[in-house]
Amino acid sequence: MPIATLPKPAKSSAAGQYLGFSLQQVRLCHYLLASPDDHIVSLELIDDVGVHRPDGTAFFEQAKSSISGNPATNKADDLWKTFANWAETCALLQINPSQSQFHYYVSTGKPGSLIMEISKATTPCESVVALAKIKKFCAGLEAGVGCEPQLTKFLSAGDSTCCAIIERCTFENQVDPVDAIRSHLKVFPSAVLDDLCAAAIGQARDKIDELIRTKQTPAILSSEFRKRFWAFVHRHSFANVLNPAADEPDQQTIDATILGEPLFVRQLRAVEASRTLIAGAVSDYMRTTADKVKWANDALVFEDSFTELDGQLVRRHMLVCEEIDILHPALAVNPRGQRVYLECAKTDMPLEGRALPSYFITGSFNCLAQIRRVGWHIDYLTLFPAE
Repeated sequence: MPIATLPKPAKSSAAGQYLGFSLQQVRLCHYLLASPDDHIVSLELIDDVGVHRPDGTAFFEQAKSSISGNPATNKADDLWKTFANWAETCALLQINPSQSQFHYYVSTGKPGSLIMEISKATTPCESVVALAKIKKFCAGLEAGVGCEPQLTKFLSAGDSTCCAIIERCTFENQVDPVDAIRSHLKVFPSAVLDDLCAAAIGQARDKIDELIRTKQTPAILSSEFRKRFWAFVHRHSFANVLNPAADEPDQQTIDATILGEPLFVRQLRAVEASRTLIAGAVSDYMRTTADKVKWANDALVFEDSFTELDGQLVRRHMLVCEEIDILHPALAVNPRGQRVYLECAKTDMPLEGRALPSYFITGSFNCLAQIRRVGWHIDYLTLFPAE
């Protein structure tokens, strides 16, 4: 949906007052990083945060902080005001609720039975059952007191609208809202992760600020936001970090690689490493290999620097083996090999003084295992002779 055709702010929104809602800014940033390129993310337009799809359908999110109470209990006024606003907005803007999604997000706070019932209702039949429970609950409330007016307003939208919203409503309870943003940036070292999150949230906030000041629609195309954000990271050499060249491979690619049994996979199997550990090693190996090629081709890293890093890692492997043999002389062969691998994976080492993506060192160790410069089994050179 082009920004020019987005609806005018719904009656319940308050774009000019958004600056005090830091939770909404965080959620805005999350969806700008998570949404497909052609999706538009808005703030206080159709809801606290809205995601507008090219086909005209929408995703509504109401984000509530539990600092001053619990907005997820059965009697929470905020809860039923949200559902009433969803129903009203759909009617006002002629949005079909049966083709939209609704999300009630709370930063901590134990949920009541009704929001959990709603969140679990994913079929028409389940939504009818949930609506019946809501009506029964409403019937037991005193008229005009507490949440009753908002709940009654929601129910007045009619069973069809109510059931459509219930069926497509999900609930999320998250202690730290910034975790959602960290998950999109986890390829960066932990030392710079919080600064990167702050930069991303700040850019999202500043752009929305600018749109509101200039009386434009408070909505941002996700691909444009990400383009500006990554340009910012690159321009400022954020914390001197080398950016990943490839996304994490999908499970099918990982499974196919494991099936091919490259040497580094056989090395891990020799010490009975878990399937999860091997899958992670394959992912790290593939991403690291892609990074080396990309960084070298783009002249971001001098090729000899990879050789120097490998030498440091080989020495690190030797020291880890000696330390484990001294501290745990009775350790059986397979547990010893697993511990050697895990200790090596914990290594934190820069490349040309720049911080590396979190997977790169582990991937580099597996690259070295692939050519027999390191190994996890104490007799790896005998088990895997040179080809």
